[in-house]
Amino acid sequence: MNNVTRITEIDISKQARALAWFRRTEYPLVFFCGFSAIGLLLGLLLDLAVSFPSADAGTLVLELIASLILGFVAYTGWRHAGVIDPAVWRTYRVVLPLLVVFCLFVVALGLLAISGSEANTLEQVEQEYGEFGAVLFSSVWIGGLALLGWILLMLLRRMNITAMGATVDQVLLRLAKKAGVTAVKATEIKRINKPRGLVLGTAGALLLLASIIVPLLLAPLPNNNESAKQVQMRTQVRYSSWVLTLLGFSLLTRAREFFQVDAGSLLAADRRPPILFLRSFDDDEKQTYRRSKKAFLDFSLETRLSNHFSRFGPFVAIGSPNDAVPQLGAARVLLSDDEWQPRVLNWMRDARLIIMYSGTTHWVNWELRQVVKNECATRLILMMPEIEALLWARKEEISARVEQVREAFKGTSWEEELLCFNDFARLRAMLFRPDGSMVMVRSRSHSRDSYHLAALVAHQILIDSDVLNH
Repeated sequence: MNNVTRITEIDISKQARALAWFRRTEYPLVFFCGFSAIGLLLGLLLDLAVSFPSADAGTLVLELIASLILGFVAYTGWRHAGVIDPAVWRTYRVVLPLLVVFCLFVVALGLLAISGSEANTLEQVEQEYGEFGAVLFSSVWIGGLALLGWILLMLLRRMNITAMGATVDQVLLRLAKKAGVTAVKATEIKRINKPRGLVLGTAGALLLLASIIVPLLLAPLPNNNESAKQVQMRTQVRYSSWVLTLLGFSLLTRAREFFQVDAGSLLAADRRPPILFLRSFDDDEKQTYRRSKKAFLDFSLETRLSNHFSRFGPFVAIGSPNDAVPQLGAARVLLSDDEWQPRVLNWMRDARLIIMYSGTTHWVNWELRQVVKNECATRLILMMPEIEALLWARKEEISARVEQVREAFKGTSWEEELLCFNDFARLRAMLFRPDGSMVMVRSRSHSRDSYHLAALVAHQILIDSDVLNH
């Protein structure tokens, strides 16, 4: 605590870094286990169709168990996509060790089979077990990722957020208990374009299925005497599978946009005070084809914020007139130039909470000045958005945003604190307390999880301070 400037600094660097590294193990597991589970099920069905009833029952049972375990891992990871949820962490405590044990079992089984083989030379072993070698390698790789993920998760759950006197797990559980139950049934809320979303989603799912089936049916298995034509064919099949995968995920991500709720319908059905999201349209993250695979699980920071804050009230924003289909995240309202300012002011006064990205454009800073003018700053979580730029360009961008924030709060009780604080490069979220003091949530990690976790920590601080109940 700085006694002169009355700034409380909360450092979440360790927690954000551990969470970011956990994601690096989680996403590969989700994709690999998901595709492997589907591939095993398709192979199992193919075996039953071709060789039943002479198929080896032990092999079929092992393939079935493997597909169920891998599918459960993929499903658990999918539940954790775009959220930081301690309830999913509890499931992971069982899932990850189970996956490690299963991979060890597969490796032991493979080594036992090779050691008992009648092959006398290494070349004979490679010929007999060449395909199984890929399975052994995959098992070691998956088991290693699962073990690393489990260790990171156990460390993460026990890390203290010093200024809050609790572990990150305890803070998030307290926050989860404050979340409201689902306010309305999904059937009561209109979607942007559900039929088009179904068409795109179905097409994307079929392309992903094709990306699995094509290698199974067309790619020749590697062998020591394969011809150049076989090598070329296998390469072409793999490239085609990769293209189909990216296109499938791109369509699925696009489909999600059409399944978003219509803001007017949401506000009519959900009568809780709104949670207002303010930002410059320039800070909206755009979808790209090449990033669609990652985007399917983790589209943007705004999507993460929407997943959390929509449990506490309708999470709404003004939509950009340049977007034919609203971006994923907050439920958007498209308004004319004459309509949007009165609507924002009304939402601002009624809002239970305001989430805002600091910006450099004229209108986003007009919004920030209105937050201050209408005495809504104590209900504001002001965030530095993700800035993807080189170090020097990033520093210039942050400096420009900071100057706009300081200008908006000039003459207020928080002016001195904003002038004295100088670690904006690591700042993720800031809070403005009624007594003129401030809370700064910082992180040395630049991962998306650092911004996400900072917003959750700031939200819990506001709830603890009872600001949101007045």
